[in-house]
This record gives sequence, C-alpha cells and structure tokens, in this order.
Amino acid sequence: MIQRSTKLSLFAAVISASLASTAQAKTAITSVDVYAGLAPVMELTCSPVNFGVWLVPTGYRSAVTAVTLAVDGDTKHTGGDPKTNIALSGKWPGPAVGECEVSGSTAADDVIGTVALSVNTGSFASNGGAGFSDDTALNVPDEEVSGFTYIIVKTAASPMLNGASEFKIHGTMSIPDYLSADNYGGYKAPDITVTYTN
Repeated sequence: MIQRSTKLSLFAAVISASLASTAQAKTAITSVDVYAGLAPVMELTCSPVNFGVWLVPTGYRSAVTAVTLAVDGDTKHTGGDPKTNIALSGKWPGPAVGECEVSGSTAADDVIGTVALSVNTGSFASNGGAGFSDDTALNVPDEEVSGFTYIIVKTAASPMLNGASEFKIHGTMSIPDYLSADNYGGYKAPDITVTYTN
C-alpha cells in the first residue's frame, strides 16, 4: 500500500507539473519586413571619333599627310606638297572628337576615375559609309589603301559629380603619300574598347 501510494503521489506530481507548464506557455506574434532593391549599374557611352572626309588627289604628294583632331574638335593637317590642295570636305559630317559620359556611379563626389583604351594605334580598314549616315555615304574602296593609320588618346576624366563624369577621345591620322582612285571610299578602325574605373 505504501508503494502504491508513493506511485500515485508521483503520478499526481507529474500531472500537476505538466498542467503548470501548459498554463505557463505563451505565444508571441510579430511580422518581419523583407526588403530588396534594384538600381542602375554604372554605364559608359561614347560618341564616335570622326576625323572627317578629306579631299586628297591621286598620285604622290611628296610626304605622308598627318591630320590632327584636337580635343576641341578643330583639325589641322601637315605634310605633302601644298600645291595638292588637301582639304577637309564640307559634304560629310565631321570632324568630331569622341565624347564619353559616365553615369550611375556610386563613387563619392570628386573621385577621379581612370580611363583606358584597349589599343591606341592601328590601321584603318575599308568600310562602306564609315559612320556617315547622310545620303552621300561613302562607298567601299575598290582597293584598300595601306599605311592609312591612326593614333588616339583620351583626356583625363572629370571629377565625379552626382554619379557622373566625362572625358574625350581625339588623336591623329596619317594619310599615306600615294593614293590611287581605287583607294577612295569609307574607312573604319577596328573596334576599340574604352574602360572607365573608379
């Protein structure tokens, strides 16, 4: 009887503890906010570098003609017999420097980024139109001239302001001493990659 009483007491104690535990359990409820966002990436756009269309006679001119496209868009040419009357044509668009704009940067104001060109010198290849969209677009040359080269350079980027910066691309092209009528037409440099880092 004593053992049975003890067992009953223990059972009662367990039940009591269980009821007490149940009575003490509480539930709390709240909400959680989940956020995400989308923002524009930094972008870089550049207008074409255009040395313009130059009127050049056939034959030898006694020297290579260098055409310099200044950062302000002005051009000048040197080299070759002045009697050959080399001149910039007003019939086609150009000349124009490449104007590059950076937007969407998260860099602080006044940060100055770095600009890099994948190449800065090379030879032009024949290309009908050569970026000229007028109805007077240039034809593809019957024979591509050799030695028609360019050198391009970039200015320093402006300090960052409200996520934006800008810089320009200009340079010099060299027209070979000798041209034939088959060389006339549109030319284009191979694609050049411009990289801006801040």
